[in-house]
Amino acid sequence: MRVARQLPKALRFFDVSVLSSASMGPAYSLAATAGPMVAAAGIAAPFALAAMGGIMLLIAIGYAMLSSVSPNAGSSYAWVRESFGTHAGAYAAWLLLLSNFFATLATAVPVGFYTLALVAPAHEADPHWSAIVGAIWIVASAVLLYAGIRPTTRVTLVALLVELAVLAASAVASFYVKASPITHGHASAVPVTVAGFLAAATLAVWMVDGWELSAATSEEVRGDVRASGRGGITGLVVTVAILGFCTIAYLRLGGVAGIAAHQTDALAYVGDRLGGHWWRVAIVVTVLTSSLSALWTTVLYLSRSVYAMGRDGVLPGVFGTLDRRNEPFWALAGITVIATICELVTGFSPSAADQLTLVLNGSSLFLGLLFAFSALACVRRFLGQRAALLSGVGLPLLGGGLLLAVLGLSVATEEPLLRLYAGLGVALGFAFALWRGRPTPIAG
Repeated sequence: MRVARQLPKALRFFDVSVLSSASMGPAYSLAATAGPMVAAAGIAAPFALAAMGGIMLLIAIGYAMLSSVSPNAGSSYAWVRESFGTHAGAYAAWLLLLSNFFATLATAVPVGFYTLALVAPAHEADPHWSAIVGAIWIVASAVLLYAGIRPTTRVTLVALLVELAVLAASAVASFYVKASPITHGHASAVPVTVAGFLAAATLAVWMVDGWELSAATSEEVRGDVRASGRGGITGLVVTVAILGFCTIAYLRLGGVAGIAAHQTDALAYVGDRLGGHWWRVAIVVTVLTSSLSALWTTVLYLSRSVYAMGRDGVLPGVFGTLDRRNEPFWALAGITVIATICELVTGFSPSAADQLTLVLNGSSLFLGLLFAFSALACVRRFLGQRAALLSGVGLPLLGGGLLLAVLGLSVATEEPLLRLYAGLGVALGFAFALWRGRPTPIAG
């Protein structure tokens, strides 16, 4: 192994756009989040998604500005560190690691379930089998990434095209099937309230998350330094538009009551409403494909972030090295081993998935805080530069402020146990920042 300061440049604008959109996992996001959003906000769920998409666009503009002047595999962590010092950077590192590590597990759990639903239906409800299959897919994702970022991008493109084709077909078909009434059954239990809208908007952070992979791969973009930021914005806008269209179509098809009653299998329910067997199989395959894309792009994001943290000394220095193939082998191996072990642990208790879901709801808060801190880092970086007054200061500041307001109001209305998890995560972040906030950079 050897020390290296930057990853090799191998990506262009189109590659970054594909990776950003695939990392958002449109079908996976709909399957995992659409049901809870509808259960929280009812018919206003698409508006909550649009609102959070707009806020994220403001923040993505800030990310694009920062990527153009400071391309760094550490992305948000590195920018907070540059703007506010090593302790603040270490805290941002904690938020990034915590939220994205659990994002890996959150993706691996349904990957195991949907794989078994296709090849071994008798075991799909068995948490042990689901955990084992999910762990296998985590390792497979790491192997794909170690083959190189270009092969990973090509595989991701094929998977994304298949995913978008099925989503588009199902959404269009939803307008040709007799609609379910919007108010029926327990739909009255989903009134449109401010608290429900804020809860849905917070969940939408999870739905629109992933585009920031563009920033983590900014070191690997060749040519125009603005390609990374533009790729992230393109992936975000296109994917949010698709998610919004599908949510509206599925609400028309299944109704508020139907979608809310099928929070854990919303897209499978859509497949049943569209006509049953073949639609259900197509949608299950699509969710699996989307989940796999989201899994290996999340591992990609984590491996680049851990590499940058090791390079700066926030994590042990071995993670900040590249091997002879110029791949961050130890960063990739480290997160793969830890994620695989934790995924296997989820299979030992039937309640593990429920606990994971609770932690992941809290991780939406950590993701939001990371985005908000990154927006503030952008404001600090470009403050005083007249040419960047709008794109580098005004828009990111507005986006970060709105996001913090949504998160604060949402947490205030959440259940005590979720607030406990959030508080614990925040407190541990301070401890991590004090411990790793004075890194000793690796000698060049």
